[in-house]
Amino acid sequence: MTTRVPVGIFFALFTVSGFAGLIYESIWSHYLKLFLGHAAYAQTLVLAIFMGGMALGSWLVSRYTGRLHNLLRGYAIAELAIGLLAIVFDGFFRTITAWAFDSVLPALGGGGAVDPFKWALATSLILPASVLLGTTFPLMSGALMRLYPESGGRALSMLYFTNSLGAAVGVLASGFFLIDFVGLPGTILTAGLLNVALATVVWGLAKKMVPVGEPMAAPVPVSGGTGGSGLYRAVLGVAMITGAASFVYEISWIRMLTLGLGASSHSFEVMLAAFIFGMSLGAFALRNRMPGPGSDMAWLAVLLAAKAAFAVYAIGVYSDVLGVVEFAMGATSRTAGGYVIMTVMGFVASALLMLPTAFCAGMTLPLATHALTARGFGEASIGKVYAFNTAGCIVGAVLATHVGMEAFGVQGLTAAGALLDFGLAVFVAAFVAAPRHRAAWIAGLALLFAAGAAAVVAVKPDQLRMSSGVFRYGKFLDPRAANVEYYRDGKTATVSMVRQGTGLSIRTNGKPDASVEMKPNAQPSPDESTMLLIGALPLAIKPDAQTAAVIGFGAGLTTNALLGSPVIQSVDTIEIEPAMVEAAKLFRPHNERSYSDPRSHVTIEDAKTFFAARAARYDLILSEPSNPWVSGVATLFSQEFYAQVGRYLKPKGLFVQWLQEYELNIDLASTVFQALGSQFADYRVFRTNANDLIIVAVKEGKVPDIDPKVLEFPGLRGDLERLGFAGVDDIRATLIGSRATLEPLFFGRVANSDYFPVLEQRAPLARFMNEDIAEITWLPMQYVPAVPLRESDLRVTRAALRDRLGSRHPLRPYAEIAAEALGLFLEGSAARTPDVTADSRASFRLAHEGLRDCTIDREEWFRAADEVLRLTISRLAREEGELALAAIERSPCASKLTAAQRLQLDLHRAVNARDGRRMAELATQALALPGLRPEVAPLIVLNAMVGTLASNPGPAALEIWRIHAHRIPLRQSKQILTRLVVAQALQQANAPPAGSPASPR
Repeated sequence: MTTRVPVGIFFALFTVSGFAGLIYESIWSHYLKLFLGHAAYAQTLVLAIFMGGMALGSWLVSRYTGRLHNLLRGYAIAELAIGLLAIVFDGFFRTITAWAFDSVLPALGGGGAVDPFKWALATSLILPASVLLGTTFPLMSGALMRLYPESGGRALSMLYFTNSLGAAVGVLASGFFLIDFVGLPGTILTAGLLNVALATVVWGLAKKMVPVGEPMAAPVPVSGGTGGSGLYRAVLGVAMITGAASFVYEISWIRMLTLGLGASSHSFEVMLAAFIFGMSLGAFALRNRMPGPGSDMAWLAVLLAAKAAFAVYAIGVYSDVLGVVEFAMGATSRTAGGYVIMTVMGFVASALLMLPTAFCAGMTLPLATHALTARGFGEASIGKVYAFNTAGCIVGAVLATHVGMEAFGVQGLTAAGALLDFGLAVFVAAFVAAPRHRAAWIAGLALLFAAGAAAVVAVKPDQLRMSSGVFRYGKFLDPRAANVEYYRDGKTATVSMVRQGTGLSIRTNGKPDASVEMKPNAQPSPDESTMLLIGALPLAIKPDAQTAAVIGFGAGLTTNALLGSPVIQSVDTIEIEPAMVEAAKLFRPHNERSYSDPRSHVTIEDAKTFFAARAARYDLILSEPSNPWVSGVATLFSQEFYAQVGRYLKPKGLFVQWLQEYELNIDLASTVFQALGSQFADYRVFRTNANDLIIVAVKEGKVPDIDPKVLEFPGLRGDLERLGFAGVDDIRATLIGSRATLEPLFFGRVANSDYFPVLEQRAPLARFMNEDIAEITWLPMQYVPAVPLRESDLRVTRAALRDRLGSRHPLRPYAEIAAEALGLFLEGSAARTPDVTADSRASFRLAHEGLRDCTIDREEWFRAADEVLRLTISRLAREEGELALAAIERSPCASKLTAAQRLQLDLHRAVNARDGRRMAELATQALALPGLRPEVAPLIVLNAMVGTLASNPGPAALEIWRIHAHRIPLRQSKQILTRLVVAQALQQANAPPAGSPASPR
């Protein structure tokens, strides 16, 4: 007796199968970019193997499906095998890639065999599961056509729809939730368990159900005509070529949308989901409208022509799609909720570009399959059509990425895909049309082709809009003030060079990576200081360095700085995108040594592969990647990367890491410091400007101090002086703090890992919300000396500020504000600083009046004088603070100060002297006074803690926090200074007693 369940049950199950299947495509890209080194390469390879494996699986099933009595059982076995492979994938991947990096790549030595080996190994990792995935559609569709023969083409369309819909949801679920919460291992395990569950359910159904019909007939052995083998071969060829065209579109449009939505992994997943969703809608629309054998091929010709026409439409509307992003950015608040809205708008923008063509693509495959099954070519034709289509997808993806993108650019690549589909439409029309109608069909399609070609030629890509980074700034560059001097769609990214005034900026996918002021004798850009110091700082710490490696070419200024040392013998610069090196030539002469110095060697390669294959050791390794929110870049800030790169340092070698302060929050920055600290014994953190940090780390011992010998290098000295670093004190003043001082701030955060990529997952939100960690650079300049008490006192005198400090001395802009405040206070006049407001100047003059006349409001005067003292003590040398304190003591108001005010002055004196014990005593007394002003209480609490930390080991500082934490407002308690002081107190409270076996020595 036959048992049947509603066919909708199988559609629901196949939705889950699609959900799990696209998790694999997404998660394999994440895994393989750890081995291949770049997200674009990994995505292309995964796409090729994924589709190729499915093509092979479909073809194999097509050969044997007629011999299988119960296709549902075959489907269940395939799902079970897929699930089991997924469950063991993570452990196997880690073992096999470790073997490759440790043994095979060093043995290959960086020759031409490296890339073939990597690609072959990557293929072997995911091909078996891909082949099995390819068997699932023909097995399920064949089973349903046997069990529900009355459903016909509707079942095929619904299977395409449900599988694609599940795939679209799977992409988003994996990218936005699963990887973030359970990491790569947990995500692939989730997919594997879903497959095992599917297998169990389908096996149970298969035992209860007996097919109503027999296997469909084999192909009709006839030749020629619309119903013979000629049509059979023609449909397979059409399925293959239109599959290639579809993936040409997908590759080119994802690059186009990256310029509008950004290059984060979240953006990629939104784009991919939009494309798959469009295909699913196309299949759904066809479910009840499947044409019969008399008109199906004509439908196919029309669909192919429409698919090509909509691809041309995408070229035309692209600029408007970027406008949608601009509008959404301007209308959305920079909050977590706003990020959700912006993500939805990114999906909308992607759909505007992709959905019409994807909709047609989603109809073509079910229609082509039905055209064969309806003519009695057997259920084997399902697998063959699917196999030929996926084979075409591989060809399209590989050619688009590795040939077409560089040869034609995104617009030309889209046009090439449209040409393929138009050609197919003409071929199908000519093949099926009656002789008397054939000329009319071809003429109509020729007119459509001519209109499309004219539209492609008429649309000129707006390179300035595409280079504007609208996803970041919410507006386009003004063509009256900016122009594009270089633009190229490279294999991994679109690189442009934009001139604004006399400055040039090199941009990757619209995001500025480096800016250089090209006018001689003009003020250099802040980026130039960063790029110079990344090279100069390690040379200043280790002037005897002979070999160096730089990860990321950028503008070439870092490599140029290293080559300013006459001691350096070789600099290897590793860059993954050739267009970056080509574009940066426009920065000459600022980076001339990078190109012309024989010691400079630029290699186009992934950094991990480069180091493993060369197995060389360096005195200096400098990592200068892009921002962590860019897909794939966060792996250069991971625990595993730091472990690997540390192996290629010589004894006493230095590792240097550039870390952006902008588009990052302290929690995410902590994951980087935790990862770095897990592999290096010590590090020091330096500032280059208001936006960038440089971390210098060593594997053993402590990071040495700055050596003045660096200024004896003629080439480097000239670069430093041009950028305003007048002497060694300017370089020393870039120090923020050492590991011992800053590390407590990073406790309690997980280390960023390749397999638990917290940084990559959460950095896009931080970018959108414009978060930053700029407070870290202010720590040495804070009135509460949490850092200065543990590090060098970098405060400067007013005389030094006038006479010898370079324009790039990190304290200069802050010291100038303090100098104006102190000058107005002591003399009533001072050099004006743009950063001092009119209200502040009025307050400083009020403080000056109180030094001569005590008839003014004493409370207002003391508040004004207190502000001057805090600025002076935090930013100017000790003797300057003593001058201010002495002036107050001599003033006519001195004798009328209250006890609380005198206590505050004494506390100022102790802070100025960096006397921790005295600070703790006076601040504790002040906290006990009734009526302490609420606005000064937080500073006194923190000074009490800092002074106690410096003078009283144990939990005393933490106890102060427990008692007085309520006196610090919530906003201030979240500031980095407060968090650092509390973290230091927690660390000290939990530290073992000095001299105990567990205490550090």
